[in-house]
Amino acid sequence: MEVVRRGDRTGHRAAFLRRVEPPHHGDPLRRREFGHQWARGRPRKRPLLDPPAPRCAGHPPARLDLRYTTMRTALLSYSHHGRGMAGTTRDLGHEIVAVMDAEPGPRQQLADEFNCPAYSSAGECLDASQPDAVLVAGKHTEMPDHVRACAERGLPFLLDKPFADCAARLRPAAELCTERGVFSALTLPNRGTELVDLVQGMIDDGSFGDLVLYNSRLNNGPPSRYDPTPSAWHNDATIAGGGCWATESAHGIDTFLQFVGDRPVTAVGGVISNSMYGREVEDVAVGVLRTDDGVTGIVESGYSYPSGARAGDHSFRFIGTKATVLQRYDQQGNRVTEVHTTEGVTFHEESPHTRGMKEIMRRALVAIEEGRSSFSPDVEHAVRILELQDAVYALARANPMTNGPHPLGAPGAV
Repeated sequence: MEVVRRGDRTGHRAAFLRRVEPPHHGDPLRRREFGHQWARGRPRKRPLLDPPAPRCAGHPPARLDLRYTTMRTALLSYSHHGRGMAGTTRDLGHEIVAVMDAEPGPRQQLADEFNCPAYSSAGECLDASQPDAVLVAGKHTEMPDHVRACAERGLPFLLDKPFADCAARLRPAAELCTERGVFSALTLPNRGTELVDLVQGMIDDGSFGDLVLYNSRLNNGPPSRYDPTPSAWHNDATIAGGGCWATESAHGIDTFLQFVGDRPVTAVGGVISNSMYGREVEDVAVGVLRTDDGVTGIVESGYSYPSGARAGDHSFRFIGTKATVLQRYDQQGNRVTEVHTTEGVTFHEESPHTRGMKEIMRRALVAIEEGRSSFSPDVEHAVRILELQDAVYALARANPMTNGPHPLGAPGAV
């Protein structure tokens, strides 16, 4: 496969054309001038690109993937995954034209890494750069302001989890996005995994049956890993909203919601514990969710995995009326999915965890490039996730037996 990069006539961007070769040699790719202008996330008409004529009639022509047109993107904030989101966006063939962070150190680091202008406020960054799309990250209490900045300018954006420290802080900005029809996409990597595709396929063909129980665990390393980084604020509940539950639970909650759909979901149990490190943020958390018709979701998050060669302890379990699907690790640390039915067990290898983030970001950026008006999941879905996250916190904080045992910091006021 060959990727050809060249500037268009305006000279301010480059077009990326993915060339997929036929089984045998075809004629060289005939290039045409490719002018692509952008307006509010919707591509205007552009010239068609002819595939190369095949050398022999029996050889299919090369295929051109126009999804890889370069877009101009801006990044709002280094933390938590902002830097990584920008790197992935660049790997997907798009340009980072501006970065923003309120703190001088992270701001300069972003400017150096992406070789572009840097700004201290979201509004200044977006007004100066006029991007085609925005990557929204940031401290949990600041992310809703970044969302509002995008909504006020009608700019499509990708939003990092956990979206905010609580639903009440994000809801007004989310409502503004809906009111103005602003495109939004959540970068939730479980959505881009083969595991989720497998379970959805089994549900569609009837081999899974009805979902009865969902269980996920996302247990990463200790909170001290944040201390020497620009993300040290994760250990301050007034900014982060809490500890591992505030930072990691969105992944598990989202996957549960993906498979129960629009059915009402209630938080029925919650535990937040700081017994391992005694910090003001929890290092272990469990939330129990339940639909009106009896589907149960158990979501576990943690900062209790020992630092070492692996990133953490991550697993899934989907129990249906006809099959059970599990995902865990083999001895080499590779993720393996098992499908258990009355006919036996089958095994399926899963790509590295980085595949999920890259895939969901690719889908979102393609949707913006194609001018689509909506995406799933979007910022309204983020509010739903946060409402359940908040409900579990409320249950856990209401009873001394379900939080502590050491004093926990209070979240910031809205």
